[in-house]
Amino acid sequence: MSGEYRTATQLRQAFDRSFAEPAHIDAKPHEDFLQTRLGGDLHLIRLADIASLLPLAALTQFPTPLSELLGMTASHGVIVPVYDLQALLGYPASDVPRWLVIAATRPVALAFNAFEGHLRLACHAGAQRSSTAPTRQHVLEVIDAEGLARPVVSIASILKTIETMVQRGTA
Repeated sequence: MSGEYRTATQLRQAFDRSFAEPAHIDAKPHEDFLQTRLGGDLHLIRLADIASLLPLAALTQFPTPLSELLGMTASHGVIVPVYDLQALLGYPASDVPRWLVIAATRPVALAFNAFEGHLRLACHAGAQRSSTAPTRQHVLEVIDAEGLARPVVSIASILKTIETMVQRGTA
């Protein structure tokens, strides 16, 4: 019993000491990404480019000449158009998307099927950039992540394309 008491005492002292020591701050710059699977390929989206990641709960569909526009949904009390991210990247349209991200700069949602997780990568003055050339529309860079080349989806490029389609009256 005295061994258990010593362990509890040591744990309490270590806990108390942790508040007296300076906080450990990771000074290395890093970027955070959302990993998604689009058309069978893993893609990254910068977390800085999105305001929310949500399951796609309800979608109101309506006739539209634009196949990428899936419909409308509500997010935080705002009605937003929902576009098929997979189709915008040139893949065949997805069947039934399960997730959506809301863009950070506009009330626009991009829907996709598979959310693979979060990825944090240290920035080393561009050392992450891959020599692999982007091969899809709206993929402007490829990053070496965990030893594999990962395309990074440009939300700004997608929003610009959507804005152009709306101005032309095709959305």
